[in-house]
Amino acid sequence: MPDPDQVAELQARADAGDRNAPGRLGELLAGRGDLEDAVRVWAQAYGDGSPTTRRIAELLAERGDLEGAVRAWQFSDAVWQNPECSHAKFLSTLTPEDYRECDDEPEEWSFIEGEELARLLAERRDEEAIAELRAKAAAGDPAAAKQLAELPIAQDLAKMRPSPEIS
Repeated sequence: MPDPDQVAELQARADAGDRNAPGRLGELLAGRGDLEDAVRVWAQAYGDGSPTTRRIAELLAERGDLEGAVRAWQFSDAVWQNPECSHAKFLSTLTPEDYRECDDEPEEWSFIEGEELARLLAERRDEEAIAELRAKAAAGDPAAAKQLAELPIAQDLAKMRPSPEIS
């Protein structure tokens, strides 16, 4: 259980404009089970700079998946690479060789987040997101084709198709 004084100190630092404090504050809040507060802290501090993460977390929270919303923020660049957060502290314990093995690729995370956001929006039957997945699938993207096939709307359409008659 986090120390209440540490939470109060981090909140005061965040309120004073310290950009690193909200990362650790959110981790502490999530660690004690205050998932909604953790998501709120991260969204307020980093949402403008991480709009994709913010939207993913919002969509997950809207459907009641606060743990998923917390994970979205924990793996965002804003929190993952925050010098006061647990991942950065873990990295500081590594040898230079091991550190290179753990090198984070922001471009890869951005791609993964973009795919996740498209999937979540498509699940909500967002026409633009579905059109984007269809275009990617048509261009030969197997991940997009798989996501498209797994959408509830695709399953609904499959149920409506007549079964082939077996002779």
